[in-house]
Amino acid sequence: MKISRLLYGPRTISAQLVCILIACMVATIFLIAALFYEFRPYVPPLPDGPWPNALAIETGIEAIRSAPEGVKTSIAERISTKDLMFQIGHPLECLPLAQNHLSELLRRILNVRFGHEEENIIVKTCALGEDGDTMASVYLPSQGIFVLARESIHFHWPQILRMTLPLIVAFGSLLVMIIVISIWCIHRINHPLTVLASRAEAFGYDISPAPLPAKGPAEIRNVACTFNRMQARIAYVVEERKRILMAVGHDLRTPLTRLSLRVEMGGKELDQAAMRRDLILMNRMLNGALAFLKEEVEVASTEVVDIRSLVESLCSDFTDMGKNVVFSGNAELVCVCDAVALSRAISNLIDNACKYGENVSVNLWRQDDYAMIEVTDDGPGIPAAFRETAILPFARLDPARTSPGGLGLGLAIVQAIVDRHYGKLVFADASPHGLIAHIAIPLNRDRRLAAMISS
Repeated sequence: MKISRLLYGPRTISAQLVCILIACMVATIFLIAALFYEFRPYVPPLPDGPWPNALAIETGIEAIRSAPEGVKTSIAERISTKDLMFQIGHPLECLPLAQNHLSELLRRILNVRFGHEEENIIVKTCALGEDGDTMASVYLPSQGIFVLARESIHFHWPQILRMTLPLIVAFGSLLVMIIVISIWCIHRINHPLTVLASRAEAFGYDISPAPLPAKGPAEIRNVACTFNRMQARIAYVVEERKRILMAVGHDLRTPLTRLSLRVEMGGKELDQAAMRRDLILMNRMLNGALAFLKEEVEVASTEVVDIRSLVESLCSDFTDMGKNVVFSGNAELVCVCDAVALSRAISNLIDNACKYGENVSVNLWRQDDYAMIEVTDDGPGIPAAFRETAILPFARLDPARTSPGGLGLGLAIVQAIVDRHYGKLVFADASPHGLIAHIAIPLNRDRRLAAMISS
């Protein structure tokens, strides 16, 4: 089970959502790292202020000075950037502005650096166009070198992308996570629920549709399995009702036919005692069917019951009636159940055992959280092939297990009561001959709930 979970991933909705979020976060981190690496700037921008510009201007002027006359213009063009432009011979276009303190500081710095070589270095404030950034225009008269230096940081596309990249990727990742989770919720949650709603609607018209596929997260699969169990139980109940009606109609046909013949023939055949027996038989059949249906739909009243005292008292009642019933069991078992219904189920088993066997033993013990009740007789038993049929209403089995006038409802009532208590009814062969009816009843609510879910 653990290996399959590792291979196929988490099964619950909450765990799957956490995995989606973690996967998106990890993907975001790797994406940011890859973009940082891809768009890393080759030439970092100069900081704000005159000091970096003075150093760059000095370096560029020294490079131009040391070059031969024929290549100075070419070198000036090559070392020029958008932040720092060099020109030989004629000034660069720039709109004059009022002198600011940055340009004045730059002039003083350059005068100190070139003071011994230049009598006068001219530095003015200007701008590239009306809406352009503020520039410092530098002119060296003796060399014929003109320089335009940007006084503020100019961000190129790599720098802009590098600064805004974390926010862009973070919000983009958040958007991707929202979209992925929304699509996942629609597909993994809403779609199975929509299918469930349509199947529930169709179930009102078709009592035996195909089972709902158990797909999706664990919660959705549990809902689908619960719906399938409910659907199967309802279909079983409906089929059982049909079978009961068919069985009652079939069993009533024989006494009704006899009554019709006696009425038609009249005379000596019109025996009141025989007619009364047929009427009593039909009344028993109808009352038995009604009692069975009432047993299934009746709401049980639960109470705390000492199962040992209940079973022992039932065995004593049969002993008082002259039946050979022996009880054994020392376990003190307490259970919250319907005492009346449980008494009826155990009483039916003991009564059936007394009908078909001479010696009956009833054993009670505890196994884990279950009360185990076992009724054993030494009768002819029930063939293994007919044990599933024996618990059906109005079921007629081998004549050796069928009493005269029996309706075939005793074991069906026992099965219904055991199912109501989330227990199990099992038949087995006794040695050397006979039948063992075994009942397992959960003692606590957690066991009953687990039995109900697994059923």
